[in-house]
Amino acid sequence: MAHEGPARTEGSPHHTPSPPHLPHLPVTDSGFHHQIMQLKKQQQLQQEILLQHFQQQRQQLAREHENQMREHLKSFVPQLWEQQKKAMEEAALREAREAREAREARERHERDRVELMRKKDIHEHSANASTQVKQKLQEFIKKKQANANGTVTTASYRNWGIVKSSSGESITSTGATATHPYRLTAPLPLNLNAPPPQPSPADYPLRKTASEPNMLKQRLKARVIERRASPLARRPLRTRHKHRNCEGGSPRGSPPGGCAAAPIREEEENGSRAAEFLFSSPSLPNISLGRPHVGPRLHPPPAAHTPAPVVLPPVSEAEALVVGGAGGRPVQRLGRTHSAPLPLGDPALQPPPVHHYLRDQIRKTVLTRAHDAAVQLREEEGEVIDLTSKRNDPPAPVEPAPLTRALSSPLVGARVPATGLAYDPLMLKHGCACGQHAPTHPEHGGRLQSVWARLCETGLAARTERTRPRKATLDELQSVHTEAHVQVFAGRGRDGAGVGAGGGAGGAVRQLVRLACGGLGVDSDTAWSDLHTAPAARLAAGALLDLALRTARGHLRNGFAVVRPPGHHAEPNQAMGFCFFNNVAIAARVLHTRLGLQRILIVDWDVHHGNGTQQIFYEDPHVLYMSIHRHDDGNFFPGTGAATECGAGPGLGYNVNVPWSCGTDPPLGDAEYLAAFRSVIMPIAKEYDPEIVLVSCGFDAAAGHPAPLGGYSVSAACFAHMTRDLMQLANGKVVMSLEGGYDLAAMCDCAQEVVRALLGDRPPAPPYAELCRAPHPRAQHALAATIAVQAQHWPTIKRYSSLVGMSALEAAPSVAAARLGALQSERDAADTAAAMATLSMHQHNRPVSTSAESSRSVSEEPMEQDEAK
Repeated sequence: MAHEGPARTEGSPHHTPSPPHLPHLPVTDSGFHHQIMQLKKQQQLQQEILLQHFQQQRQQLAREHENQMREHLKSFVPQLWEQQKKAMEEAALREAREAREAREARERHERDRVELMRKKDIHEHSANASTQVKQKLQEFIKKKQANANGTVTTASYRNWGIVKSSSGESITSTGATATHPYRLTAPLPLNLNAPPPQPSPADYPLRKTASEPNMLKQRLKARVIERRASPLARRPLRTRHKHRNCEGGSPRGSPPGGCAAAPIREEEENGSRAAEFLFSSPSLPNISLGRPHVGPRLHPPPAAHTPAPVVLPPVSEAEALVVGGAGGRPVQRLGRTHSAPLPLGDPALQPPPVHHYLRDQIRKTVLTRAHDAAVQLREEEGEVIDLTSKRNDPPAPVEPAPLTRALSSPLVGARVPATGLAYDPLMLKHGCACGQHAPTHPEHGGRLQSVWARLCETGLAARTERTRPRKATLDELQSVHTEAHVQVFAGRGRDGAGVGAGGGAGGAVRQLVRLACGGLGVDSDTAWSDLHTAPAARLAAGALLDLALRTARGHLRNGFAVVRPPGHHAEPNQAMGFCFFNNVAIAARVLHTRLGLQRILIVDWDVHHGNGTQQIFYEDPHVLYMSIHRHDDGNFFPGTGAATECGAGPGLGYNVNVPWSCGTDPPLGDAEYLAAFRSVIMPIAKEYDPEIVLVSCGFDAAAGHPAPLGGYSVSAACFAHMTRDLMQLANGKVVMSLEGGYDLAAMCDCAQEVVRALLGDRPPAPPYAELCRAPHPRAQHALAATIAVQAQHWPTIKRYSSLVGMSALEAAPSVAAARLGALQSERDAADTAAAMATLSMHQHNRPVSTSAESSRSVSEEPMEQDEAK
């Protein structure tokens, strides 16, 4: 504090010397310094005081807030607890109710099942029958069979060996029949003259009923049947001599009663008899089938003087019944087949299964067709011989029947080539890094997405054949662009260090500029994306190229490429106007070099002139480039495309420009574009006779575009009619590539109608006012200037100069008459001469002018016909 007093005194205004006095300057500076220090200390002290007050107030507010929260919780927690407790009680009640319902459902299901079982025991038969029931069933069935078939049930069977009970257990014979109900007695010799004995129920074994299935036996039976059906699958059997109690021959399917259930007694090769007889029951497979046939053994009748009884071989019940009932008449021996007789219940006597029936039917059908074909072949050969033989009467002329396709012959060559459609969503990713669309960037991915959605919604995409686009190779890109340009924009170049950066060693450098939106671009309106622009540009070129190649080879009828970025502004070494690679030019050059096409037509109806396409083919005689565009005396982008630019060197005359210089007041429309087509484009194109037509299909001349981007009002129907006119060339091989078009609604409408025309649908008529309207005077002047320039290269265009000032309806008859006079082929010329000669013979007294009127109605241009209607 002792030092602060003098400091304040020296730093006070009363003791501070005035500035003019130089000797006192140090004292003034030190005083001023002390004042500043004092002020800083006071300020710091005040800040500390304020900070303490702030902290105290904040602590107080926090305490108050905490007290308020406690009070609120005290009043709110009980309510929350009550709600939670109520919810828990409701959940517990709901779970209890669900458990009770589930338990009741299970009990109800158990009661239903028990009741069903009780009813089944009462009303249904059990699968296992008792012995008494089986015996009763046996007696009843045997009585019915005896009464129905008239058979005698005698004890003509020998030992059964092993039989099976209803449960499937084997029961071995012990010798006495009375010991077991299933045991039969041995057969006794029968007297032929004795009456037939009465049947006994004990003589028949119990057979299995339908309620006692035996799956194993059924499978064995099926295998035996299959083995019998195929001779190759039969097992080799030893030769045995058989003694049969039924001689003669009988068919396999003979009715029961004719040796059907006769027992078989067999002997081995040494003559010894078998220990037991074999009997075929319905529940066992007939193991005697397939045995080799042994001739019958004849037993001569006994002599009259021999009193001793003759022991005859065993005879079946059927033979005994027939002989006994015949009253002593001679017995007719029954014929036998090579196989053993089948019992009554044998599966072979039953109808064949469905699969066997189908197999037999298919085999029968195949054999019948083969037989019919052989017979037809023999008949055809016989007809040839008859035609060459001499006849007195000349044969009547027979009209040849039209050829029909057989059901088995492939449909070769009958498929009409479809319309191709190229699209890939990868091209949607190209755009500026700022992510903005119109109006900042008119060329954006929404254009392509809208067109594709319209084609899918209208069903047009489903009617076309969608191709799979690919990226164009570097060699294909370099067919029209320089190597440096391809390296820069195909993804191999380096970005410049800044705006206007020049080239450097180690590869080409992109010259990029900073756009107003903050992104990068090649120029002020052509945006560039490092990740997506190069793949999209290569994909657009490759998609159109594949579509053009497939159309030129005949695999497709025509095609439409929904691609971006556009390409007709791209020059050999410069990207501009939203374009990086000239898609149409690449396709035309590859068609010429790879497929050898010599006449390729490129029609560009984008509202902007295709300066890149014109520059690439300006001296090429193999490509005819024709453009209809807004020019405004060179004041509309890109400023090229005057009528006097008609090619150079070998390509002189192969560049045709129709520049409009009428402004946008009034905007040009259908009347001017239809006039350009009928007076310039189509006459030159027909004289050129192209092998394929490529179209730079820009829709920025359609209605809805502002003046800087177009400003015209061409309708979608007009684009469809121009497309149909081009389809008259090159056998309909027209491939279109999307170029401009920035109004989404108008662009979608135009694309829809153009694709309809490519598919062959009838296009809608342009507005009637446009059909009746004559072209704008300045448009007529532009057409006249183009005709004057191109007349020396295409003389046929002079005939159409009078159509420039006419409307579409007025010019339709003149176009038809001029078309008749412009036939080029010898065949058409000969047909026309013959028609004119016939007309002169029938109408030699009429004036000559009538022939011209009649010739007008012979052939009219399709577009003008529709417009007139």
